[in-house]
Amino acid sequence: MSDDRMPDDCHHRDDAGPWVLDALAEQDAQAFALHLETCAICRAEVADLQVVADVLPMAAPQVVPPPALKSRIMAVVESEAQLLRAAGPEADRPPAPARAERTGIRAWLGDRLRPLPVAILATTLLALGVVGGVLLSEGDSTDTHPGFGPKGSEVALITKGQHGELDLHGMPAAPAGKVYQVWLVSGKGKPRPTHTLFSVPSDGRARVEILESLKGADRVLVTAEPSGGSPQPTSSPVVGATVT
Repeated sequence: MSDDRMPDDCHHRDDAGPWVLDALAEQDAQAFALHLETCAICRAEVADLQVVADVLPMAAPQVVPPPALKSRIMAVVESEAQLLRAAGPEADRPPAPARAERTGIRAWLGDRLRPLPVAILATTLLALGVVGGVLLSEGDSTDTHPGFGPKGSEVALITKGQHGELDLHGMPAAPAGKVYQVWLVSGKGKPRPTHTLFSVPSDGRARVEILESLKGADRVLVTAEPSGGSPQPTSSPVVGATVT
């Protein structure tokens, strides 16, 4: 007599978290997408994890993360993926007929904690945010310098050592076809262009990390420039703040 019951687990289930976070390599993502078409277990896992991934961004203030943070995280993900690929396609598959083993965090927690995958993902995402905060908070003390902006807006330059961020509230969007560009000024010299280009969402709030060092700069200015930026200002500053 054949057993047509649905299996209670799938060894592809551990790919659900990276899938929701868009952290799978392209080839692995395509393979998992095909797998989802035939596996109800993995579809349910993805649905549970997606709920957490969708609501977590609303639980904390929206800030612009340091560009290096994503690179560091993705470097770890890619290095682990390369190790797995180097080990061969059977590296993460148990010999038949043994039950498919779970890897990583699931192997550590064991079957007794199966109801916790959503909580695990939530903790992981929050931990990444905490790590980013710790990286930004180490070292020199933080200083806030009030600045000027369009009528009704609030502008502050937040500095920490030679690094700076602009905290904007009530800021209008840049004119059509243009973006905001940050400039650094030293003494009576001409504004130096930075690679910091940004736009402002409809709520008028933005936290913008200045990519270049503030070393030697006395002022930070913002102008509206053509898309892609400009080597020299083409309009008057709309935002400004004094570094010291």
